[in-house]
Amino acid sequence: MRAGPATRVAFGLVSLMVSLLMLSDLFVGGFLDDRVADARRHRQLVAESVATQVVQALRSDSDDDLRTLLAGVLRRDPQLRSAAVIGGAAPRVVAGDHAHEWRLGGTEPSTIDNLRMTLLADGRRWGELQLAFAPSGPQSWREWLGQPLVAGVLLMIGLGFVAFQLYLRRAMRYLDPSAAVPERVRTAFDTLTEAVLVLDTGSRVMLANNAFSALGPNAMPIRTGTSVNDLAWLVGALPEGSGRPWQRVLETNRPLLGLEMRLTANRERIRDVVLNCTPINDGFHRARGCLLTMSDVTELHERTEGLRVALVELHASREEIRQKNEELTLLATRDALTGCLNRRAFLADSERAIAAAAAAGQPLCAIMCDVDHFKSINDRFGHGGGDEVLKAVAKALGRGLRTGDLLGRYGGEEFCIVLPNATLAQGREIAERLRAEVEAHAGSAVRHLADVQVTMSFGVEQLGHGAAQFDALVDRADQALYHSKKTGRNRVTAWTELASVPAG
Repeated sequence: MRAGPATRVAFGLVSLMVSLLMLSDLFVGGFLDDRVADARRHRQLVAESVATQVVQALRSDSDDDLRTLLAGVLRRDPQLRSAAVIGGAAPRVVAGDHAHEWRLGGTEPSTIDNLRMTLLADGRRWGELQLAFAPSGPQSWREWLGQPLVAGVLLMIGLGFVAFQLYLRRAMRYLDPSAAVPERVRTAFDTLTEAVLVLDTGSRVMLANNAFSALGPNAMPIRTGTSVNDLAWLVGALPEGSGRPWQRVLETNRPLLGLEMRLTANRERIRDVVLNCTPINDGFHRARGCLLTMSDVTELHERTEGLRVALVELHASREEIRQKNEELTLLATRDALTGCLNRRAFLADSERAIAAAAAAGQPLCAIMCDVDHFKSINDRFGHGGGDEVLKAVAKALGRGLRTGDLLGRYGGEEFCIVLPNATLAQGREIAERLRAEVEAHAGSAVRHLADVQVTMSFGVEQLGHGAAQFDALVDRADQALYHSKKTGRNRVTAWTELASVPAG
């Protein structure tokens, strides 16, 4: 784990502080030198005092007195571990574990821990006094760490490091070049209408422009160093299950784009925004922070919704216009009483059907028919009764026709039918079926007219049998209708049948 800038600087400051203390002790003198010098002076005084007492005890020539003397010196001074009076080449009197404590050889000079004092008798060297003191320095790491000076220095280092770390963690937000944002950059970001937020690796705010602050409650400025996770109005608006996008970007070092959110921090101004989050990398492609932008798409959504409503209304208007056009078409092309094509529309559709049949070389038939004894029905039941009969007849005729056949009210009680792609035989068959349908059902359909019998007479002709135009075709069908009327009504006559009828 790589140490942060504050940790590295704190460690450097502590190292510098310790180095200065050691240099000052080296050049000026301090705790270490004073402590050693004091110990050396103290032990030298002890050695001189004991040597004086030993010389006096030697005059009594009693080893017991010497032994008692040395034992008493060891009890009074806890730093003194052993003592020996050497006469000649061998120890004369020994106190303590001198063989273990004494480190010097025969001619080695005294040290701070092992002191040797020359004993004189009558101005000549008689022997020496050897004193072994406790080691002046630590003999193990535990003893070294247990010394007050070392413990104090370590405590000072630890406390100094913690103090520097805490202080620098806050100060580095402003001093760290990677965290500090120049004022000119802030000013440039404040000119943007898009909300911009710059975060460090700890998800702390390094920069928030005015557009971003305006999205929050009361448009309060966002302080540098604030954790973005503490912005409840922003975190609460994140879509469920999306997590914290800035943390995901810092972890994956990949951008996250197009996250739609609705900000409700300001109840009077609810905003729809699109959040984009992109990592900010250093020269080694390591994420050093992230750039978070939010585009306010509220107006766009409002316009889109307005356009959608307008399109719905336009569709409804078009549908209404279509229905109105259909109604107008029906009014313009349909007979108001029977619902059949009126004469003008029937003639136009028939002309087109004849032209199509001629172009395709297909047969076509025309049927003329009218209601038998219609005048007597009008006289008996009135014009209202006659209208009801015409309606019933039109329904009966419509039920017996094929898809694509044309049915029109030609005038009064007379109807005309055009049968595309039908031969004369097929046309006569259809006419006979229609005649039977009218006879069977037209009268019974008019229930409020008692005992009314409704029949129709029919005339049929095929296109091309000397009748190449619509007028000629209808004229021949009408002649055949007249023959049906003349020969008893309620029947079907084809125009070709008239050739076998004698004139007169």
